[in-house]
Amino acid sequence: MKHTYFYRTMGWKASGVYYDEEGNPFALAGEVQAIHRDEKWSLQGLMEVLSDPPVRYTNVYTIFPAEQAATLKWESSNPALGTLRGTFEIVGDSILSTYRSDDGVYSGAETLIQIDEKTYYNVGVSFKNGVKMSSWSADLTAREGE
Repeated sequence: MKHTYFYRTMGWKASGVYYDEEGNPFALAGEVQAIHRDEKWSLQGLMEVLSDPPVRYTNVYTIFPAEQAATLKWESSNPALGTLRGTFEIVGDSILSTYRSDDGVYSGAETLIQIDEKTYYNVGVSFKNGVKMSSWSADLTAREGE
């Protein structure tokens, strides 16, 4: 089975659980759109943490080829964290990603595990100065008709 997440132009819906720095759980909902225009790939997404009040995170990734076939580089402009740079490593049914902010303050990792062509399971963690800031687990499902 070939990976579909960001390899095809399609949209994804996310639902799951977000954990704050103290481990308190909150429902999360989000969506991601993978876009391919010639050689330029991007992911545009948002995640809403259903806390009181709700908190919305937005992110735009630009994806670039790397020297190794199973690796993609990415850069993201995040309004709250600044510029983040990382890689996607393709390992069997999984996509592993690590990242760090340009100033070195923020870092993190996430894994996407492909269940089938239209479903992924995602887990991740974010750090600020090496201290856990948040974590999450979510199901990603291709939007109908895509």
